[in-house]
Amino acid sequence: MPNDTLKWQNNQVATLIPRYERGTGNRNNADSQAKKDAKEDKSTANALIELAARHCAFFHDERGDGYAVVTDNQVQLTLGLRSKAFRRWLAGTFYKTTERAANNEALSTALSVLEAKATYDNPQLELSNRFAMRDGEIYIDLTDKRWRAIKVTVAGGEIVDKPPAMFRRYSHQQALPDPGDGGRLSDIHRHLRIKSKEDQYLVEAWLVACAFSNVPRPAITFHGPQGASKTTTARCIKAITDPSLTGSVDLGKSPADLAQILDHHGVPCFDNLTSIPTWAADMLCRGVTGGAFAKRELYSDNSDVILSFKRPIIITGINIPTHAPDLLDRLLLIELERIPANKRMDETTFWTRFNADLPLLFGALLDAMAGTLRHLPTIKLSRMARMADFTRIACAYAEYAGIGSKRMLSIIMKHASRQTEEVLQSDPVATAILNFIKKQVRWTGTATELLNLLNEAAYGPRPEKWPRQANNLTRQMNVLQATLEEAGISVTRQKKGRKGDKQVTLEYKAKSSSASSAPSNPPIDGSLPADGNLNGPSVASSREDGKCEVKQLSSALSSAIEPSIGAASGDAGGKDDKSEVISRTLAGYVAD
Repeated sequence: MPNDTLKWQNNQVATLIPRYERGTGNRNNADSQAKKDAKEDKSTANALIELAARHCAFFHDERGDGYAVVTDNQVQLTLGLRSKAFRRWLAGTFYKTTERAANNEALSTALSVLEAKATYDNPQLELSNRFAMRDGEIYIDLTDKRWRAIKVTVAGGEIVDKPPAMFRRYSHQQALPDPGDGGRLSDIHRHLRIKSKEDQYLVEAWLVACAFSNVPRPAITFHGPQGASKTTTARCIKAITDPSLTGSVDLGKSPADLAQILDHHGVPCFDNLTSIPTWAADMLCRGVTGGAFAKRELYSDNSDVILSFKRPIIITGINIPTHAPDLLDRLLLIELERIPANKRMDETTFWTRFNADLPLLFGALLDAMAGTLRHLPTIKLSRMARMADFTRIACAYAEYAGIGSKRMLSIIMKHASRQTEEVLQSDPVATAILNFIKKQVRWTGTATELLNLLNEAAYGPRPEKWPRQANNLTRQMNVLQATLEEAGISVTRQKKGRKGDKQVTLEYKAKSSSASSAPSNPPIDGSLPADGNLNGPSVASSREDGKCEVKQLSSALSSAIEPSIGAASGDAGGKDDKSEVISRTLAGYVAD
């Protein structure tokens, strides 16, 4: 065997033998090399920390995560210290500066120190996802490579290179187009198949409301038969608000999955839902009105990751995928109509036309946001639906668009009555109580007595969700109470007798407080007639014999109109100064 080969093998074996099994001389040599390597790692780690301190400003977000504001080629980047993007930037910049490669141990050590500095030595700043509100101004992250944003004020929209609002980004997000001039927001209906004019106004108002990230906005729900372009409609709405590589997503398999989806998407889109499980309905309610979710941090015993979100959500389905009263109250129900055969087109043609219009539509959306900001302080409404903030935004948009706040309020109130009807028609307990109290007008008794009466009045087999015991009925009535009140049924409870038995009183009132009783043009000056009657259509009307009868709640909206163009056919279808950088970060800007 050649000497060189034997020497190579001996060296390999030596590296595999533990130090304590080698001779004293080898152990001393190994210890000396280890000290040398550790000294080199410490030197490299310190160099990495000094390099980052020269080029970056550090802060931590509201969740306690460390971030670096990096200025690279005159572009301001906001990168999480735990992210692959910042690790790559630090390693690459170190190599460009020193022509040496930093090993993983040095990088990990440096990142740990930088994260501690960001958390304990630097300020806390708020990060947003796609939309942000700052001092009455709207900021929209373009999510492009230049990290620009759109600033919208009452004067209009403009592109800014270094916005005071800072955003967190995720790999699936895509860039919005640079806005064009000359379009109108209503032009989007040339590409959609929304059945009624009133629903078109609601869609326009919802698009504007997407940018008002500080208030709850309803989840827009597109429903209709096969071939009504539900998926295509959702993709169009997504493209003008929050384009993403994923397009639509599913609900996941657990609340933790859904919470992460809501956190990572500016406008989450859930397509083709047949039904929404109870756990998902609860999480979506929190996603609409604002909520947070805590989960255990990976590889830790007692550290939590807090996800917080308040999102405009898109949902599609052939039927309305939920009739849970709390979630249905947070939905904006938009009906689509099936595309006639002579107006269908292939996907390539449709998206070529839509993408050609997209910059103009985005520019028109920014103009509509600015107009809404101008009119919003003047909006004073006497009545509001469940989503009160959205109601004000929609009415302000209506003033800008020439629709009129009175008409928009009427449309929203009619929509609220439709939500009530959906619950009444789909929930067997609500239907049974409504039919029972229509005849009784007023009834008092225990929950057990009420359940027995409802059982006697029911025909055929009991529905799946029918209460088997009185406490089950009580729980369901608690869920349905707001809906029943919208339909004119008051529910009161009190204890009576020595045993303290709970008595339930149901009463059908001739003058409902329902939103559906709003007139077609309600006053907006805050005044109401002394008797509270707005002379609009009431849910109930009085008969000559003094008893009340129920009028069927109307689900019809205004007559449908056809867009002029058909929709797609498928449903599948230089020098960096640290002090200057940090001071400008606190003010919302970072020096080049």
